[in-house]
Amino acid sequence: MSTNPQSSTEKFCWQPNVKIAATVALLLPLLVALGFWQLSRAEEKRDIVARFDQNQQAAPALVNDLSGTDDMQYRSAWLRGVLDSERRIFLDNRVRHSRPGYEVLEVLTVEPSGLRVLINRGWVPAPLDRNKLPSVAPVAGSAQFRGFLYRNLPGSFILDDGISAFPSWPARLGWISVERASELFGRPFYAYQLRLDRDSPGALETGWPTVAVQPEKHTAYAVQWFTMAAVLVIMAISAMSNLTSWLAALIRRV
Repeated sequence: MSTNPQSSTEKFCWQPNVKIAATVALLLPLLVALGFWQLSRAEEKRDIVARFDQNQQAAPALVNDLSGTDDMQYRSAWLRGVLDSERRIFLDNRVRHSRPGYEVLEVLTVEPSGLRVLINRGWVPAPLDRNKLPSVAPVAGSAQFRGFLYRNLPGSFILDDGISAFPSWPARLGWISVERASELFGRPFYAYQLRLDRDSPGALETGWPTVAVQPEKHTAYAVQWFTMAAVLVIMAISAMSNLTSWLAALIRRV
């Protein structure tokens, strides 16, 4: 143990600074709020993944199962009917494999009910010429389409394309939902679209992530924000006091 008498560096001294304190008062609540926001996003994503797992384990829904009010998000479904390849939608700005492309959607008239279901056949690469749309082979006649039911999640990104009516067919849109399809076609649609499995008739390049960002990544982002908040507090205390020299002196005394 050191026998030196207590000096100024051995006594913690506080020297408040208005500018530093004001900066901390502004930034600290923001950093903490961002951390808790990321934690809430992680919880939302865990709920989505849990719903996906639960509904994927259920038996595939048939046409008679579509009339209820149950939560059908991510539920497998087998629907027979005819696709309308004459009125095709190309959903723009869909990137896969670092390539721009489109998701191709068509209207399925389900047999024998006549129910209209929006079918997402999957992704195709975009031609180099933006004035041209990809060539997609139609599905001839009646077929059984297999996939899972999906409706847009709250807070989904929407790219406003300024289109209020289809100018011609096929149509290129920036975003689509069942509700928008009902407005643009002027006819009611089933509340969920069907995203095709890769082995279904009419399937192009399929496969959609359940969530764009996994819950664990949101949790990691939260830890980063909370760490930044802690670092901000430590730096502010150090700048407004002799914390560094006081700790150094304390260590030397041990």
